[in-house]
Amino acid sequence: MPKTLTCFITTLLLLAPYAQANSDAAEAAVLAWLEAIDSGEYELAWEEASPLLQRPLSPSMLERTISAARRDFGVVESRRRTRVINETSMPGAPKNDYREFTYHTHFSNKPSITEIITPHLEEGVWRVSGYYVK
Repeated sequence: MPKTLTCFITTLLLLAPYAQANSDAAEAAVLAWLEAIDSGEYELAWEEASPLLQRPLSPSMLERTISAARRDFGVVESRRRTRVINETSMPGAPKNDYREFTYHTHFSNKPSITEIITPHLEEGVWRVSGYYVK
């Protein structure tokens, strides 16, 4: 096997656990944030969010915005991750490490909702900077 190919494969094998751990940490931050939102703890969700989300929204504005978006959905019955995309930039945001998590979520009154949550790595900590429902 050529030396260059061997080095490339070795590098991939060494970085794979780091990439997985990094994605796991990002998803843990997303799930904790969603748990706060699901349980109505909007101030906690705001405190744990990225400044990219905090700057335009006060805790009460976050509550009003998400409550309006999810008004008729009811309670969360299940949530299943369907996709993760790694990005280095997002529209209107500084370059950084971002993940875009897509979940298929069943609410009691809406059985098929797509939630898209975007955390980014900020000073070694993953923080949610975007939340969208479709």
